[in-house]
Amino acid sequence: MPDDPKRRGPTRAAELTELEGCVLGVVWDQGPCTAYSIRRVFASSPSPHWTGSAGAIYPLVRRLRTRGLLESGDHPAGPDRGQTCRLTPRGRRALRSWLAPPFPDWAVGVPVDPLRTRLRFLAALSPAGRARFLGEAERKLREHIAEVRRDYRRRLAESDRFDWLMARGALRMLRARLDWLREVSLELKKDPNHR
Repeated sequence: MPDDPKRRGPTRAAELTELEGCVLGVVWDQGPCTAYSIRRVFASSPSPHWTGSAGAIYPLVRRLRTRGLLESGDHPAGPDRGQTCRLTPRGRRALRSWLAPPFPDWAVGVPVDPLRTRLRFLAALSPAGRARFLGEAERKLREHIAEVRRDYRRRLAESDRFDWLMARGALRMLRARLDWLREVSLELKKDPNHR
């Protein structure tokens, strides 16, 4: 008898947020782990997108348990005392569904970029304000590139192929943003008063 999607419950990729899918992935990757361990994974990431705050991770883990995607067990000892999280069979299906094609357009399309969005309205600033904007954006971007480069090298040394490939993608994306900012700066220097 074919698998009835109505009986499976909320396991389709469209029903998982990116954070939920990522948390399921972390639990799959780490094996049984505590919510605190999950937080540490997010907190150690150089991405400012997800901070791993207790206010985000703990309620999310509870929701995933309620939905039957994670199950709890006692953590025997060590620094991560408390309830461990394990993927349920339903959680494994949800993770695989989230990972597998077809991908939603937003997952492969032009990503949200607050710098690009702000740049669209840069004419609202004076030429000096535009120069400050671009100088600060480039400075912060260079700092972040250095942090991501360190993270990439660490991951490369640990030899987890998919982990360092992910980090390499982040590094390449940041370098592309830096190249784009340099291009914007050069264009604005041609005629700083042009709107």
